[in-house]
Amino acid sequence: MFRGVTYDYSGATVLITGGTSGIGLACAQGYRDAGGEVIITGRKGGASDYDADLSNMTYKQLDVADRSALSALADSLTQLDVLVNNAGGSQGNEWEADSFDQSIVVNLSSVFHLSSACKELLRSSSFPGGASVVGIASMTSYFGFEWTPGYGPAKAGLVQLIKTLGMSWGQLGIRANAVAAGLTRSNLTTPVLDNMPDMVEETLKRQGLKRTGEPEDIAAAVLFLSSPAAAWITGQTLPVDGGFTSGMN
Repeated sequence: MFRGVTYDYSGATVLITGGTSGIGLACAQGYRDAGGEVIITGRKGGASDYDADLSNMTYKQLDVADRSALSALADSLTQLDVLVNNAGGSQGNEWEADSFDQSIVVNLSSVFHLSSACKELLRSSSFPGGASVVGIASMTSYFGFEWTPGYGPAKAGLVQLIKTLGMSWGQLGIRANAVAAGLTRSNLTTPVLDNMPDMVEETLKRQGLKRTGEPEDIAAAVLFLSSPAAAWITGQTLPVDGGFTSGMN
């Protein structure tokens, strides 16, 4: 799946929230193709409701805003080596109070609650390099965007949460890292990429690499961060953005 590198996740159990499309699906397919036992979540009733290659994966319906459902999901597992907190997205007009609150719950609180619910499973992992929690951050973790007053602060909070988990859980053999995705094609960004060419052009001007990202670009970094090759990396957020964070306006 990835050019120039292979991973071995045989014997590992991987849970990916929102693993039915975009970045989550690319991560799920990457872990599956590397031999992992992959569990994905989505909001629809079953895997057959999605037009995607979900073969050889276990599907579980989940609303990440439902704290009791997060606990139930963790309780249903007997082993876990990698948790990828991918589910998220902006929640309508976030300048409205209810949408703002919902965005914090979906993009930040759910990461804390699911990671906490899975803590003992991850602690029991014998995967080489240690168990991993991986989050998907964003350029809105670092830059203000007027249409994401909830999503942006939630993703900024995710970066800080990853630092805290990395420092707090390292002694348990659990690493925590995140990938801050640049402008990458997904369900969230497709309307922008297809209908706002001026914004895309301005983004590419700032980048060193003059293209938008693909889900596989982010998945490659996720698999690296949870692999034994990253055994001494924790509490970090890696921008995978074509150089956007290095550029100047």
